[in-house]
Amino acid sequence: MFKKLLSLCRLTGLVLALPTIAHSATYYVSSSSGDDANDGTSSTTPWQTIDKANSVNFAANSTLLFKRGDVFRGTISTKGYVIGTTIGAYGAGNNPAVIAGSVQITGWTKTTHSALGSKVYEADVSAFITQNSKGIENKIQHLFVNGELMTIARYPNVDSPADKNWLNVDAGAGAGTDAFTDQALVAYGKPGGYWKGATLRIRTYSWYYKVFEVTGYAASNGKITAAGLGGGGGFPLEEWGYFLDGKLEELDHPGEWYYDADTKKVYLHAKNGANPNNLLVEGSTYGTGVNVYWHEDNSTVENLTFRHFTNAGVNVNSSDNVIVRNCQFEYNTVGVKLWNTADVLVASNTFNHQLNTAITFNSPTDFDVAGSTLEKNQITNTGMFPLYCSRYKGVCYGIGIGVSGKGVTVSQNIIENTGWNGINLKAGGHHIIENNVVRNALSLLNDGGAISIASDGNIIRGNFLFDTIGNVDESNGCGTTNNTPCFKHPTYGMGIGSDSKFRDNVIEDNTIANNPDMGIRLNSFINTTVRNNIVYNNDPQIVIQDKKGSSRNNVVEGNIIYPLHPDQIGISLTNDTNHGTFDNNVYCNPYNEVVFIRGSKKYSLAHWKDEFPTYDNNSKWCGFHHEEYSVSNVGADLILNSTFDTDVSNWSGNRFFDANNPDMDGGSLKAVHPGTGNFNIIPNAFDLVENQLYRLKFSVIGNDFGRIRLRINDTSGGTNILKTRYFAYDENRKDYEMFFQSSVTTDSGKILFTTQNYDADTYWLDNVTFDLVDATLNDATKKSVLFSNTTANPKTFSLEGKTYLDLDGNTVTGSITLAAFSSQILIFTGNTSPSQVTLTVNKTGTGSGKVTSNPAGIDCGADCDQSYTSGTAITLTAAPDGGSTFAGFSGDANCS
Repeated sequence: MFKKLLSLCRLTGLVLALPTIAHSATYYVSSSSGDDANDGTSSTTPWQTIDKANSVNFAANSTLLFKRGDVFRGTISTKGYVIGTTIGAYGAGNNPAVIAGSVQITGWTKTTHSALGSKVYEADVSAFITQNSKGIENKIQHLFVNGELMTIARYPNVDSPADKNWLNVDAGAGAGTDAFTDQALVAYGKPGGYWKGATLRIRTYSWYYKVFEVTGYAASNGKITAAGLGGGGGFPLEEWGYFLDGKLEELDHPGEWYYDADTKKVYLHAKNGANPNNLLVEGSTYGTGVNVYWHEDNSTVENLTFRHFTNAGVNVNSSDNVIVRNCQFEYNTVGVKLWNTADVLVASNTFNHQLNTAITFNSPTDFDVAGSTLEKNQITNTGMFPLYCSRYKGVCYGIGIGVSGKGVTVSQNIIENTGWNGINLKAGGHHIIENNVVRNALSLLNDGGAISIASDGNIIRGNFLFDTIGNVDESNGCGTTNNTPCFKHPTYGMGIGSDSKFRDNVIEDNTIANNPDMGIRLNSFINTTVRNNIVYNNDPQIVIQDKKGSSRNNVVEGNIIYPLHPDQIGISLTNDTNHGTFDNNVYCNPYNEVVFIRGSKKYSLAHWKDEFPTYDNNSKWCGFHHEEYSVSNVGADLILNSTFDTDVSNWSGNRFFDANNPDMDGGSLKAVHPGTGNFNIIPNAFDLVENQLYRLKFSVIGNDFGRIRLRINDTSGGTNILKTRYFAYDENRKDYEMFFQSSVTTDSGKILFTTQNYDADTYWLDNVTFDLVDATLNDATKKSVLFSNTTANPKTFSLEGKTYLDLDGNTVTGSITLAAFSSQILIFTGNTSPSQVTLTVNKTGTGSGKVTSNPAGIDCGADCDQSYTSGTAITLTAAPDGGSTFAGFSGDANCS
């Protein structure tokens, strides 16, 4: 009504008793030197409070500036229908003005509450509690002491809300209902009804945190009831983690606090027994820092810090051409929230410790966001306080950037440490996601990715997706309860994860590395192109599945597919669907030739090409080999007949002695498949010792392509599979080794060499040894080294005196220069050991300078950091220490 009346006033010229209407101008606010009686039109006559600024109806294209270094508490409101407003900062220095969603709490006294200890203080905050137009009171939602987030009074205790200390749902506790039991609560000894009204914070499944109000508690069996808990899918299943908070009587640990909505009091047990009157104590209560709402087009928010807001630091709703830039966002529920806005730019901001999401762009599926761009933002620690992203009730995730609508560009952002997905793509899709760096996604939840695809037509290019975790800590409960013990989800920490049945996505020129699950997962995807990516040390690298329908018409080409463990796979395809085309890829695994899975069958590249003539015609195998372990001591061989010099005794299976295979060393074991089922060749049984490391070595050649499934079993009480690995064979001799650390002590160890009827029917074994060894695992990432330039400019990397090969076998020394947003894998071959290296000083003539040119990449330590007066070259002539460090100079170099 007010807006309608104001519009009428403007149209008719009526004069009403309305708030001040300002002309287009620049206005200043300073909490330290201002006065609300000032006119606010200069830095020497600023207003003092946000409330004063909110009382003014600004004209279009006005500017509102807050003084750097000052703190302002409350919400900035631009009154709606105002275009072209700029909200920023003024004054000298880099320290931004702080817009805080918290109030400072003072006047602490030791509590007299009988249930609390002597170290608990209380403060009256009734002056800060107001009601909105719907009669709903604001609350103190989070508490900060000297900038540190405090823990809501809880059970069991933690030292920080970032810490984990889980209770777990009991077995058979009522999955699919609104209740569960826990004997740990019975042991805690609280009476019936004690937990009613408290808050339940629970991980109900692999990718869900949920928050509920407790509606009932039965002490006899530790039964917690919370309306809506059962939900769909039979949640919660047993063993999922939870904790309880929001109970005043649980305020028993340093760093805990509680807000009593009835008495309007805050209680605090400060750390180290401190008196809160000597601390800065802030309680978050305001919802949003700045609302750019309803056609406030062409507005800009810049150079400010937004912290402690319970909804969002900046909220943009139905306003176009809005800019949010160079701001800092700290400890808000959401940093920037966007809805139905086109041509928005969110750029060069820093986000740290948003409780739920750093940037969320929500719009209907068909809403065209036009040129909207989210770029060059630094986003860290999003959703990293377990279950704090919804204060009273809701679903928690922890997402760096979430986009919906249609056609958002997300570019050059750095996203590190997110509770769930780094970048989440939903709704209408057709987003452009390019040149972002995402590290340590899925730090608290599981099943997702550094980038997660849930829409069509996206272009995902030039990104760096590293070290997605997929958390399976003690809160990871039962995925199903069909077996005992129940099945628990393993880590699903993917580089690019996906929902199912999406199409027309392009995934190109990305570096996807060191993710414990799939590098790229496409589930029932159609017309998707995966090209020119480096997919390195994921498990496996690229997976195309048919779980929700057939995948088809996909293209996988020009990729470097680089497993970095003997059990990692390069390409995994489910079923026999023709998933698409595969070509011009480079496949490498320095530890195993088995690099493909299709259905249940595994293949080397040569076998793959032979089996599927339309796949990978122009792809190549890089052929490098690294030793997985460095062996320092070899003990007894546990195989009784290892070399088959005269016979195949002590082995079972359909085997024969062959003295005439020219590719083997004397006699060999010839294994011939009988034609159906599993075919096992088995040596003698042997003892295994728990934690002892063993090395299996063997030579193999076949009459055609096949794969051996090698298993080490404990057969003392049935069959307990201790280790499985696959090895390729063909008509060329292959010499393999495998290391195995026993998890049991047994006198019934067995090795099975197993083939199927679809493998070549004959193969030969020789030199089969199974030794006790002392060995050290080599760091595979230092043998096959990934260099990445995550910047927008070319970058030169010194190779520090080491010699490498590129994937074409060319020698590389000195340094490499990578183009912007690119990566390269090099194979380490050793340190260079020149007897003399020439370096160059950056100063000629008189004066001094430092070494700037070091073409051999030598680490010359402190010598390189000194200044030299010579204008000529410096020559290092001392012998290298391990081939990399030089000391001592000769020639014209003189230390100044």
